[in-house]
Amino acid sequence: MNNEAKNKPEQPKAAPLYQNYVRLVGFLGSDPERHENRTVLSLATQTSWKPKNSDEWKETTEWHRVTAWGKLAEAVAILAKSDHVLIEGELRSSSYEREAPAVRGGGTAIVLTKSWEIRARHVRKLAAKKTSKATKA
Repeated sequence: MNNEAKNKPEQPKAAPLYQNYVRLVGFLGSDPERHENRTVLSLATQTSWKPKNSDEWKETTEWHRVTAWGKLAEAVAILAKSDHVLIEGELRSSSYEREAPAVRGGGTAIVLTKSWEIRARHVRKLAAKKTSKATKA
């Protein structure tokens, strides 16, 4: 390598044209649902914020449907409700038609429904925080 190449700073690499990457950390809301070739997890994540005009913290909980396939599905099937997990994967959407009560005139109507799920690539169980128990005197 010549000196010119050594002293020349590396050009920044361009961002990928497309990227579908999701990373979530939360708690399982129920035991995993094992199906024929997949396992479905229900993951809760929480966001907290403090409004500028208030001294009280606000929070909201989001629920995510996470699907693991193949060997990963077998591995995550041993998880349990309340486990703290980190999930990495990609966001997938699907649409389906369903019957719903009609807004006017009674009866039912066909409604196009869109759902979202995380297709897991990696799932890691995180260590639970150890709580100190005060001894009673």
